[in-house]
Amino acid sequence: MSESTSSRAPAAPRERISCPGCGRHDWVTWPAGQDIYHWKCFNCEKEFDLHRGGRH
Repeated sequence: MSESTSSRAPAAPRERISCPGCGRHDWVTWPAGQDIYHWKCFNCEKEFDLHRGGRH
């Protein structure tokens, strides 16, 4: 018997982010228990540690 989709761990929520460097908006899969998300902007190619809720 195969594993049903209801028994799998829930997917991490998708969150809207904004690049602090160039302002580009994107959606990322941000794990629920992680307060900081390391992200590289594909537009300006800078790297940032983003904080949940937009906190600095």
